[in-house]
Amino acid sequence: MSYHYLFKKIALPFLFVLFLATAVNAQIIKGKITDRKNGEPLPGATVELKQGIRNLYAPVNLDGSYQFKNLRPGIYLLQVKFVGFKTSITYTVEAKAGVTTVNVSLVDDLTSLTEINVTEKINKESDGAARSLEKSSNNIENILSSNTIQLLPDVTVGNALQRMSGVTIQRSTSGEGRYAIIRGMDQRYNTVLVNGIKIPSPDDQYRFVPLDIFPSEILERLEVIKALTPNMEGDAIGGVMNLVMKSAPDRLLLNVNASAGYSFLFSGNRPFDSFNTSSINKQSPAEINGNSYISTTKDYQVNSLYSTPKSNPVNSTLGITIGDRFLNHKLGVVVSGSYQNFYRGSNSTYLVPNAEPGYSPANTPSISNIYNRKFSTQTERVGLHNKIDYVFNSKNKISLYNLYVKQNEYQDRFTADSDLITTTSKQGITYRTLNRTTWTYQNLYNSTLQGEHQLTDKLKFNWNGVYSIAKRNMPDQVEYQINHTGLRDTHGNIDSTTNVAASISHKWQHNTDQDVAGYYNFIYNPKIVDRDVELSFGGLYRHKTRSNYYASYSLTANPPNQVYNGNLSAIQLAFNQAGQATGDGASSTDGNDYTFHENVTGEYLQTKFMLLDKLQIIGGVRVENTAQDYATTQSVNTSAQNGRINYTDVLPSANLKYALSDVQNLRLSYFKSISRPSFSELAPTKIAGDTYDQVGNPELQHTRAENYDFRYELFPGGSNQLLLGAFYKDIQNPIELINVNGASAQSVFKTGAPSLQYIQPQNTDKATNYGFEGQLTKYFGVLGISANYTFTQSKVTTPKLSKVSAVPIYVNETRPLQGQAKNIANLSLLFKSSKIGLDMQLAYVFTGERIAQVSNYADLDVWQKQYNQVDFSFEKVLIKKLSFYGKVNNLTNASNRLFLKHSSTVGQVIPIPAQDNAEEILIQKDIYKVSFLTGLRYKF
Repeated sequence: MSYHYLFKKIALPFLFVLFLATAVNAQIIKGKITDRKNGEPLPGATVELKQGIRNLYAPVNLDGSYQFKNLRPGIYLLQVKFVGFKTSITYTVEAKAGVTTVNVSLVDDLTSLTEINVTEKINKESDGAARSLEKSSNNIENILSSNTIQLLPDVTVGNALQRMSGVTIQRSTSGEGRYAIIRGMDQRYNTVLVNGIKIPSPDDQYRFVPLDIFPSEILERLEVIKALTPNMEGDAIGGVMNLVMKSAPDRLLLNVNASAGYSFLFSGNRPFDSFNTSSINKQSPAEINGNSYISTTKDYQVNSLYSTPKSNPVNSTLGITIGDRFLNHKLGVVVSGSYQNFYRGSNSTYLVPNAEPGYSPANTPSISNIYNRKFSTQTERVGLHNKIDYVFNSKNKISLYNLYVKQNEYQDRFTADSDLITTTSKQGITYRTLNRTTWTYQNLYNSTLQGEHQLTDKLKFNWNGVYSIAKRNMPDQVEYQINHTGLRDTHGNIDSTTNVAASISHKWQHNTDQDVAGYYNFIYNPKIVDRDVELSFGGLYRHKTRSNYYASYSLTANPPNQVYNGNLSAIQLAFNQAGQATGDGASSTDGNDYTFHENVTGEYLQTKFMLLDKLQIIGGVRVENTAQDYATTQSVNTSAQNGRINYTDVLPSANLKYALSDVQNLRLSYFKSISRPSFSELAPTKIAGDTYDQVGNPELQHTRAENYDFRYELFPGGSNQLLLGAFYKDIQNPIELINVNGASAQSVFKTGAPSLQYIQPQNTDKATNYGFEGQLTKYFGVLGISANYTFTQSKVTTPKLSKVSAVPIYVNETRPLQGQAKNIANLSLLFKSSKIGLDMQLAYVFTGERIAQVSNYADLDVWQKQYNQVDFSFEKVLIKKLSFYGKVNNLTNASNRLFLKHSSTVGQVIPIPAQDNAEEILIQKDIYKVSFLTGLRYKF
């Protein structure tokens, strides 16, 4: 299916509907329906127009507008109906040539509703509710409502985040959003909460949580908080992502949805490669038999390396949410589940850089190999959450929340690796093929017991008891290498090849991150000088246990030069070292096997009060102490085998909000915050990578920052908003992953070979990060526009090698922070019509160029090209409560591209991928292609 076909079938009908929606007709009655109390629109109300026995109805749009078109001239009776508002007033309206405007302000009917009903009638999942929360928030934040998330082209939290102001995402090899960068601050500087509670990470190296494991449909809303208050944990320099899960409704709720689709990548001559996991051992030979066991080649399977091609595999999703209140509305229960099964991948071309650049001229890029890779990734995702709350009386409430998410990922990576060939003459050729299969399963469980108590008229108390555990397991990642020799003709075709088995490697890795935590808060509300004041204090204690296991085994063909005929079991293998593979029968020679403990205690004091009835001030201080210890399985005389770390941070903050009017705010905030290094970064680990290994740094220090924010807010009503803000961050001891020589790494890793390089986390002295951002949402009847733009500029100065010689020469190089894009933007064209039951969205996301990998050499950082993606989604009501929806991703076939800011005409001739800019060297290109889903949704 071509992109022209998609344009004709999807984009053109969308534009045609927009055109029809703007057409003007004679005899029109229109107007706006608002709340008389605050002037806000009342979307969802119904306007009835009567003339004799003829009744017409019009829904009220998100901006409060309604419209009747093509009316016959005459007198009509107009009445507005909306639950919770008085509807006794009837208007007499004459329809005549042109437009007649009738605006109606409704009065809420408080006497007809009980207090609990008034509260529950608010649709917590609507855009209007999200705007109300942003307006009344104590700090600076952006919110996506459940209704917005439902219509987005995205199905995971990771992808949904890219639509929010100031947020970009880091993509996996299949193009899925996995981690979030907020305001140019790398994922390490951000925190993930679930219902306000910090959760552990299943990631094998870092603290930050992979956001692609969360199905977006189980959320009530998604919050990005950009300024901290004292009652929030202080380890967030970029921002906080709070995943607020669905809570119990006031009446029976039943939502069911199912969808199917596929990716255009797996069509034609490009099948999806799958493999069987039944023969994979979940434990390594050493785990099964003990460290003293000397394994043999019979302990290692190869069956998972045999791939089975699938053409056009079907992607599918299934979701259900059910909830209600019982026992006279005292007991609320909600259960929500989601299942997703996706087949994704990419076609990738990668030019492998040499460990050292060329010398003449200095730091000339040098390429050693070309990797042509095909990724086939199947992802099974399960999300379950349940919340039970019980209201004892008006002063006491208790709730129990449980979340479980699990993700199975099966990835087949086929690599064709060849040496550089820059001539067309007939010659001998040597190249390799490598196939790697990886099965990774990870899960996260969180259980939170919470109580809320009104102790006296002026004193409240709430508490949380939390247990969370996150796990990741990668059993027997296996990769084989086959060497091919032969001839290549003048047309580039390879013939007369001989296939020789070379090696097979096996890796096992698993980790566990467990939290036990308690939170408490006292809130006191006295009157001081006839003004309400809120004084609060509280704290937390968290005990974390992090453990990691890693074992790798490398075997080679013995005898060498065995002809490979497609049967891996026939190849005779032996360990690289006589009778022993890495990690076999002995303690690990690196620090990858470790246990890490962390105790965090935090106390805060906060005050909140009003000045002059318009200025709200929230200020106070938070104190956090971090105590850590770790132990590895290295020998006792190894440097940094064990370690202890302890530090205390004092974190003051102040948030000011001035109400210019009922719909306008000015905000100013200041807060101090921190970012703790990841566990694998502090332990003396050494983790194998595709190009460079990554090593730990036991001398790494945590990062501290002072943050300043200013924002103007306008909430004219409904879903409409205008946000304009600026920010500045002064960062001490920022951490970045630096490409370093083995000789300059920590002493435990020194090799004496300057050509051997590692990736290592290192502190720099300081950095600054500043910028501004704007967000606009505006509806014009059934049409709407949602747009945001963020400009970010950061600076950090680090020493770089400018020349490699007997006496290395260093220069100081100033650059942006890793992951920071100067320009990011989103633009969505919206169509929402309750009258015809149709919602549509055409969404565009732009991410400017940014540094993907920092080099140890001057002018050789790897940059990511600017990224442009267009997506489309729609939902159409078929019959009452049943709708048909669709999501189309990557209409423009956007690709991920990495490049060097270096001339491709200097030094070595650079081959594929095609170089279209003489001033740059394109070193990687990942192609994902278009994918789509269509399905049905039932709402009761």
